[in-house]
Amino acid sequence: MSAQNRVIMGKGGPVAQLDEKKKYILDNEYHFANRIAREVLQKPTLSIWMIVIPIVFVYYFYSLSRYAKAKKEFVRQFIITRKKLLDEAVDCLNEGTKPDFREMVLNEKVPGCAAEAYISWAKLLFEHYTRLLNTEGDGYISLIRNRYEDRGRFLLVLNQVNKAEGSFYKSLRKDLESSVDGSEDIISTMEKSLGPLRRGEADEAFGARN
Repeated sequence: MSAQNRVIMGKGGPVAQLDEKKKYILDNEYHFANRIAREVLQKPTLSIWMIVIPIVFVYYFYSLSRYAKAKKEFVRQFIITRKKLLDEAVDCLNEGTKPDFREMVLNEKVPGCAAEAYISWAKLLFEHYTRLLNTEGDGYISLIRNRYEDRGRFLLVLNQVNKAEGSFYKSLRKDLESSVDGSEDIISTMEKSLGPLRRGEADEAFGARN
């Protein structure tokens, strides 16, 4: 059996394999990325009067197509670092290797002004992924419950990750403002969305707090 497919043994017998748990986590991150994309990108709305004006109806579908392509690309870019860190966490458990965060900065072409903030965020996310991969569970929510045990502990980790990720985005602002139109609004929306969406994960895993 390969290291990638090795079975983790629990007290009651074999539990989820490492690659299965990796899939649980990655699937959740894709789901999260899509939710962030819906906050950042404006989906065109269809009004009833558009149906009776063919040219407007055609434009609506053209806009919808552009939205779908933009959303797909946003998700792809959003997930790059997360997928890389998850791969590194799997390698760490399989082979005992540790990620070179400085090398990741270079590979992902992170601007110098954001390098330290990126590393701080990446380290926290890597540690979170490693803990989940080292936990028994048959799904993402199961991993969260078994690792963190209560809503407060999970929120503490999420708040640390969100704060570090927000600092990374803030450090990017000056670099992006001069090269990407609308970057200020995009970053601001992402920062505002991270907390509520991640708290939704805690609510799903442990129940909403009244």
